[in-house]
Amino acid sequence: MEKQFTTKDVFVTGFALFAMFLGAGNLIFPPNIGINAGRLYPLATLGFLFTGIAMPLLGIIATTNTSGSMLSFTGVVSKKFALIFNTLILMCIGPFLAIPRTAATTYEIGIVPIFGDLQWGTLYGTPVSRIVVSAIYFILTYIFVIKPSKVIDVIGTYFTPILLVLLISLIVKGIIDPIGVPGEPRVDNVFTLGFKEGYQTMDAIGSFAMAGVAIMSIKQKLTDERRIQKATIGAAVIAAIGLFIVYGGFIYLGATGSIQFKDIARTEATIKLVEAIGSNLGKTLLSISMCFACLTTSIGLMTTIANTFEEMSHGKISYKFTVIVVTIISFFLSVKGVNNIIKLSVPILSTLYPVAIVMILLNIFRRHIKKRTIFIGGAYGALIIGLLYGIEAINNNLAIIQNFLYKLPLGKDGFAWVFTAVVGMIIAAVLNQTVYKNSNKMDIADLKF
Repeated sequence: MEKQFTTKDVFVTGFALFAMFLGAGNLIFPPNIGINAGRLYPLATLGFLFTGIAMPLLGIIATTNTSGSMLSFTGVVSKKFALIFNTLILMCIGPFLAIPRTAATTYEIGIVPIFGDLQWGTLYGTPVSRIVVSAIYFILTYIFVIKPSKVIDVIGTYFTPILLVLLISLIVKGIIDPIGVPGEPRVDNVFTLGFKEGYQTMDAIGSFAMAGVAIMSIKQKLTDERRIQKATIGAAVIAAIGLFIVYGGFIYLGATGSIQFKDIARTEATIKLVEAIGSNLGKTLLSISMCFACLTTSIGLMTTIANTFEEMSHGKISYKFTVIVVTIISFFLSVKGVNNIIKLSVPILSTLYPVAIVMILLNIFRRHIKKRTIFIGGAYGALIIGLLYGIEAINNNLAIIQNFLYKLPLGKDGFAWVFTAVVGMIIAAVLNQTVYKNSNKMDIADLKF
């Protein structure tokens, strides 16, 4: 007999999704966007909201069309593509980028502003205080993650309400008593700035993986697919509203400090901004918020990764084994610091994000697309250009690549992949009417995982 999934359950799940998305980038990147966009912050906000809210929301909705399966989500292109792409995504939102960054951010914005640098000496060139904080951080993450059935309830019921109250109090204070007026923008295209900074949150590429955690929690009470989908979408909307308030609020706060703060690192910008808004109280609130935000994200991401690897390997890689391995790798990378992790992430995310966006949009209409060739054409069309943008991010002095990209429609703005993805889908549509017209080889309905 199916249990009741109440409105309260929907809110708890929505709060959990909000908290899991929040920690990896929300409190670092929006203030920096506002500072650089100045008076044009609304346009920069629009770009950031597209990759930071719209895509994650659509990613969760699209995942409901695959019953929460990340393998099915990308496997529509091919099983080999799904294995490689999913593994890269999981490594990005897991032990190589996102999870270590949450621990590093906790130290730099959550601990240092309150307790100072904690001069405990160094070990192989790394501050001992950073090592100790990361160790405690990952012990706590492991404790929560090892019991996945409790993750959603714990995060949604306890962590998120505290987190929201702290963040909203900072935003409200900054609106009532602003630092100053927004200055002139420091970049030529503020929309592109916001759009690409949204890559760094990794929310969109994590959405179709993280949605599985929410769906798993909902399935404990519901069995009907339509009701599961409705509850998941409701939770996703609640998460999106929370993200909109916090993202938009912190971009605005950054814009009000655009004249006062110049040439400042992302983490330092966030700290200085909040100090200017709320002095020591504001700094303390930010530090506590950051600790909660990062920890909840780390818990959610690690749970997602462990579940997905278990599914992809058909149980050969156990949930507990993955948790242990991810915890160890994340700990060692986290002591490298936020800025080094961000530098590493730019070329990787420039390559993967275009493909992820195309896959999200196509899976939204999955029930109306009969042939897999559309997915194949769109995914590889985006991937080819994504790779070029990734190479450009590593070395922007490669004139031959830059000249080629700039000659393509939308190339100068960083969106040439939109053009090539559409071209790929057009070619696929032609193939559907010719080569595969009477063949079920490419039918989505015949996919088996």
